[in-house]
Amino acid sequence: MSEHESSNNPDVASPGPAKRRGLGFVELSLFLFVWSVCGAAINSANLGAFTLQHAGIETMVERRQFSLEGSATPQFQIKVYYYDDGRPFGDTFMYNGRQYAAKQPGQFMAGALVYCLLRLFGLSYLSNYTLTAALVSLFTSSLATAAATLAVFRIASLLTGGRNLWWPLASAVFYAFGSTAFAYSGFAYHDTLASAFLVTAFYLIVLLARGRVPERSASLVSAAAGLLLGLTLTTSMLPFFMVLVAGVYLVATNKWKHLGVALTGALVGLAPMLIYNARSFGNPLLSPNLAGVYPDSFVHLNLQNSIGKAWFYLSEITLYNPLVWLGILGLVFYSNGLRRERLVIAGMFLAQAFQVLNIDTHGGCHYGPRFLLPLLPFAAIGLVGFHFLRVKTARRSAMVAVALAGSAGIAINAVGALYGAMYCDVQVYAFWPALAALQHGGLKELPLAKWLVVPVVVSLFLLGYSLQSYSFRNSTES
Repeated sequence: MSEHESSNNPDVASPGPAKRRGLGFVELSLFLFVWSVCGAAINSANLGAFTLQHAGIETMVERRQFSLEGSATPQFQIKVYYYDDGRPFGDTFMYNGRQYAAKQPGQFMAGALVYCLLRLFGLSYLSNYTLTAALVSLFTSSLATAAATLAVFRIASLLTGGRNLWWPLASAVFYAFGSTAFAYSGFAYHDTLASAFLVTAFYLIVLLARGRVPERSASLVSAAAGLLLGLTLTTSMLPFFMVLVAGVYLVATNKWKHLGVALTGALVGLAPMLIYNARSFGNPLLSPNLAGVYPDSFVHLNLQNSIGKAWFYLSEITLYNPLVWLGILGLVFYSNGLRRERLVIAGMFLAQAFQVLNIDTHGGCHYGPRFLLPLLPFAAIGLVGFHFLRVKTARRSAMVAVALAGSAGIAINAVGALYGAMYCDVQVYAFWPALAALQHGGLKELPLAKWLVVPVVVSLFLLGYSLQSYSFRNSTES
């Protein structure tokens, strides 16, 4: 099928200008609602448990260095531990007498931009750690989750033609609140940011593939997609193979026409990581995990390990992200006009499965399978496949199944968002002990909740009003 044919396929018809304006109101309301809810759920438990994320930010802004030592903030006095064989235990290591985080630098650089602005208003980690860390988290991970939700909604709307918003809205809302994306949205976190970069890049590539970008803007969009893919790896190496799949899709979509600008964008996105590695370890290709020698994060083939990991993730997905199974099933029902998107999303699943099943670690302490965070937006996009079911009974049954699984996911991950993601007894299902702790006064301080109650209520009202207006406009035009 040619680009012209695919862009005019009835399964992926584009909404007209009037509908597009109405859809923009829905999108803005949805974005603000998700952002404000994620911000309101920011709690002191996560801010106290994930101090390393903020230590890397503080050292860049206050001491103009990449290594962590020298902070006067008590929360950033992070010790380095070693196993008996000399390997580092934990998330920091020593290199040439300096202490570094075993993390990609993108999250620190993004947070540093926010922290620089907060410093102008007199806030600092030393003077008020909780409030400062909460605001940094609001403008990094919470914002990124809202952006990823918007990308999911736009992709789902594009693939379904924007005629019915039930599936795009269900995909977006259940991604934001019905998956572990919610549990990881309330603190500055590298995989949350990387997930947003990756799914937004995918959205831009789909626009290019579907011929929805004017020729005069194609180079700019290609460059932006490449930039986001580069930023994904600068922020986290976890979705490395997923980025390769998206990169192949971008190259195939451009058919060499805009490949130069796409590659330039990717190099710009990778540049912060390369500079960080060169300055810190003397080699732009020597990443923190390689410099610190963390072999449990290196991909290697071991059948016994892969089988054990497979059982672990089958259980974790079922218990924390039940919608993933429905998202995979939904891909089966994608229309023939969406063969490429189905193939690429399936490739994303296989790529991440190869990654997580062939490393020794499952991520240590976590609420839900954190190594699957980059995959969750694509599982949500898979749900729109049920839109193409021809039999009304089957389509309604799918809607009920998704609504039930999504509601269960919201309950599970709302508890995780409020309780905290630093759960170390991962062999025990975290939901019940977390729920019990919350019921017995275990809810920690929510530093931004009182400021975000009004934005939550207002954005929810606007979302309802925008959906009603959009439905009314569609009914009068049809």
